[in-house]
Amino acid sequence: MSVRRNHFLFTTAILLLFSTTKAQSPSGQITDWKNNAQGAYSIIHDDYGDTGVDGIWKYADTICANRGIAFTFGAITSACEVNRDINGYSSPYSYATNVMIAQHGHEIISHSHTHACAVGNAGWSPCDLAPGEAWGEKAGSNEFKEQLETAHNSIKSNTGHTPVYYIYPYDRFTALTNNHLKTLGYIGSRTGWNSPLAGSGGFHRNGYENSDETNFYPDANGFFRTSVQIFDDIDRAKNITGQVAELNGEVNNAINSNMWANRELHNVGTTGWGSVKVESYRQHIDYIKQKQEEGKLWVATVSEILTYQIQKLKYAPAVSYNSTDKIINVNWTTKNTQINVNVNQYLNPLTIKCPITLKLNLDGLAGEWTVQQNGIVITDVNRINDILYINVFPHKGDLKIVKTGNLGNLTPYVQNEIGNYTNLLPNFPPFEIDLFNAFEDFETSDVNLILSYTGNSNLTITINNGKATISSPANWTGTESITFTAKDEGALTVDETVTITATNIFAGHTPYKNTPTVIPGILEAENYDNGNQGVAYNEIVTTWEPNASENPYRNGSAVDIVSLSGTTYALHYTETNEWTDYTINVLESGYYNVSFRIAQLLDQWNSPIGQIRLYIDNEVWVPTTTMKYTNSWTSYENVNYPNEVYLTKGGHLLRLEFVTGSVNIDYVEIEKNLVTNSVDGLTSSNIHIYPNPSSTSIHVYGDFISAKIYNQYGTEVLSSTDSTIDISELNDGAYYVKINEGLKIIKFMKIK
Repeated sequence: MSVRRNHFLFTTAILLLFSTTKAQSPSGQITDWKNNAQGAYSIIHDDYGDTGVDGIWKYADTICANRGIAFTFGAITSACEVNRDINGYSSPYSYATNVMIAQHGHEIISHSHTHACAVGNAGWSPCDLAPGEAWGEKAGSNEFKEQLETAHNSIKSNTGHTPVYYIYPYDRFTALTNNHLKTLGYIGSRTGWNSPLAGSGGFHRNGYENSDETNFYPDANGFFRTSVQIFDDIDRAKNITGQVAELNGEVNNAINSNMWANRELHNVGTTGWGSVKVESYRQHIDYIKQKQEEGKLWVATVSEILTYQIQKLKYAPAVSYNSTDKIINVNWTTKNTQINVNVNQYLNPLTIKCPITLKLNLDGLAGEWTVQQNGIVITDVNRINDILYINVFPHKGDLKIVKTGNLGNLTPYVQNEIGNYTNLLPNFPPFEIDLFNAFEDFETSDVNLILSYTGNSNLTITINNGKATISSPANWTGTESITFTAKDEGALTVDETVTITATNIFAGHTPYKNTPTVIPGILEAENYDNGNQGVAYNEIVTTWEPNASENPYRNGSAVDIVSLSGTTYALHYTETNEWTDYTINVLESGYYNVSFRIAQLLDQWNSPIGQIRLYIDNEVWVPTTTMKYTNSWTSYENVNYPNEVYLTKGGHLLRLEFVTGSVNIDYVEIEKNLVTNSVDGLTSSNIHIYPNPSSTSIHVYGDFISAKIYNQYGTEVLSSTDSTIDISELNDGAYYVKINEGLKIIKFMKIK
């Protein structure tokens, strides 16, 4: 018996020795798709702006937004510039900017200016021009620039977003056009397969197809040439069951094949080429939402897909483990030198981009782990059993993964960057910075961190209960860099530097006749501030405008003023990028309605419709608003900006900018919006209805649970638990919304 017992003890000791001396070896790799999904999926809605695809904004936008799905939409930019009602907005651009992009996160891309075919000689209309006649075959021609540069600049100036992906009409492209897109900063185009022109190939596998391998490659400059799976007229003819099977089948193919499926759709509805029925579309979006929630599918916009791919192709993680300090280090190495791309420079200009997912196998390392990059904690981390899934941008630095609470005293770190304050005005009101929110430490609680600051010579700073209060002396202008420091109980520190700048935006300005324009009221365009070129106004001199000495209102004025009658005047001969400044005095804080009194003739040169943007204190206040053609250069009509805009009481500098010139302007009317006043003062400060008035739907912003709508006689006519409420069936008139079954009541107007 003793021999057997000793043998058992010896065997156990050997097993313990091996179990306790086994060295863990964590390893890592970039997953094929974000969050380790099995497949990736994009939706591109084509031809946005054209009236034949209005189902994009009528149905697709809301259906996807309600399910948290973002899609990509290609704009025919000339069609988006047209002034027509889009769900209460003044143009396709206006709705896209304020709703589809700002609220729902969809990505806008370029689909040319007029949808002209880039390559002829196809034998079918409209791509049947003779060889060499189509715009894509004539580098540097006016039409070449129109379809690429004009379209690009139209999206930028009208939405504030820079497109980086191009859809060629009819899939016809050339190497000339793709190379020009690269100079504009594009990272890819939908170009399908071989170009019909010789010399336009040279891409990996002649462009990525939906049946291609996962690791599709760009060219040496990082430019991706991708194709799509098109929902065409054959699919349109199918019933709902058939359409859903076609759409969902491509999703299943992506998941089963571990690939990216790039689905192109046009209209959602019953009209137009390749349209998909509303119910088919709704079922399809429900299906991809389900697959996304199951973790099998990543649904993303095109820029998210391409930026993920470029990082996956360029980076590989080198993982090492320091068992003494219990630290996992991840150093990024670069690969695929044939892709001559600096990823930092590639990604920095982009608004829409996506981090990669690092799959880190802990190899049995126990405990909790915290991921840091450059001293900042990465919070987008998910742990499943023995694996960490870390969403991170490799170009921002190597990773240090530390065992929480088991390393002695660790240095404090910046959990949330504070950001700079670079657009303050003189005499700005004191403001607070939450330093407890900015700094974090593993061992020391917030209240035990020692917080301090350096770098101020004019600003007054006090720190109390983790809040830094910043105030300035009277009329101070300038810049100071303030360094905030957090010290833990072991005397380890971390710094965060904040730049604070106050600028006198009125420098070089005086109000015309020394009297600011009172708001609410009329802002006469000719009464711009006194001051020099580049300070109070920007005038672009042309050969056809009148001489400044002939100015009928302000003698010698460089800004072009004409007389409308003996006592009224207007700005004429306006050019793109001209602007004028006005000192205004706002009597009351609140929401305001804005309208422009303008005139513009559709002339023999087909000058584009004018566009105007307003700034308050150097920040965009009224986004780019498209005007309209009137009967003559002196036939003035009103163009209303469809949304309410907020102003605070006091003095401000307003800038009137001509994003697109050739429009005459008499005045801007800025009136207090009485429609949204509360009933008996019962409105809530954190609830707001927009747009108001509206003809189709209203959206309730704020702490929303439910709403009931009553007519003027107190009869309930609608109720909703959806913050977007369809009011299209209501008669015109005044209505009242009761929010959350409480006392909060807001009035709105239903209009035609």
